Amino acid sequence: MAQIGFIGLGRMGFAMSRNLIDASHSVWVYDINPSAVERIVALGGHAAASAAEAAANRDFVVTMLPNGPDVEETLFGAGGVATALTKDTLFIDMSTIAPDMTDKIARGLSAMNIRMVDAPVGGTSEVAERGDLLILAGGDASDVARAQAVFDAVGRQTIHCGENGTGTRTKIVNNFMSTALNILTAETLAFAEGAGLDVARTVDVLAGTTAGRGFVSGAYQRKVLNHDISPEFGLALAAKDLNLALNYAAGLNIPLPVGAAASQIYAMAKAEGFGVNDWSAALETMRRTAALPRMSFDGQ
Repeated sequence: MAQIGFIGLGRMGFAMSRNLIDASHSVWVYDINPSAVERIVALGGHAAASAAEAAANRDFVVTMLPNGPDVEETLFGAGGVATALTKDTLFIDMSTIAPDMTDKIARGLSAMNIRMVDAPVGGTSEVAERGDLLILAGGDASDVARAQAVFDAVGRQTIHCGENGTGTRTKIVNNFMSTALNILTAETLAFAEGAGLDVARTVDVLAGTTAGRGFVSGAYQRKVLNHDISPEFGLALAAKDLNLALNYAAGLNIPLPVGAAASQIYAMAKAEGFGVNDWSAALETMRRTAALPRMSFDGQ
């Protein structure tokens, strides 16, 4: 049983602290919302009068707060948490915040000889309720291993992303893809409805193809990330199919801004000679646009 201070009892933090209690840890909680604290106490937690009290003499201190400035203020400002920590306390920030803020916090704690792991989570509040979160941990391997007692109580899997800051960066990249795909999904279903299709049936179709199953663990893993861009599905054909959809939608006066932006990337990839290659070769176009080192491909 570990002594844990937990600061931040929003929907995610409440579920996580409850799961820590259920795992037989001694959990001291603080939140600006007294009712949330009272509910955790009713479940077996301990109320702290301040964030600093929640952090004092604990094995672990966890923050789950809305924004980076909230974490910084809690640690180094009026919250006074940093001064309550000792060299034997492992600080774990599980908030989703800006990478430069994570770096700043890590430097500040390091100057005080306090160890830190940044460990934002993947999953909704419902996933948090079940204790099935994906933990994206950044920090020294020994610190991540030590934090596993906390992670096991709130999550189903921990991925050690690398040094301090990599957990936060991985979460930001993941969130970029999921939030952008959310808009593309909305755009697609509006297009389907505008085209006179049954949306429920369209969803069934999408769920059975790459459109619904996704690319990362499919075409990208098999092809471009494996240094193979021989055409499984040609990029020029993909561009043609996208433009067919854009032209049809235009005739229906249905705006497809994400699709229109994607068509420009396909055009760039074709201009670079990738039209005859697999559609996942669009990744190399984006890499070159970002001035990243060129990839080598089998047979090229």
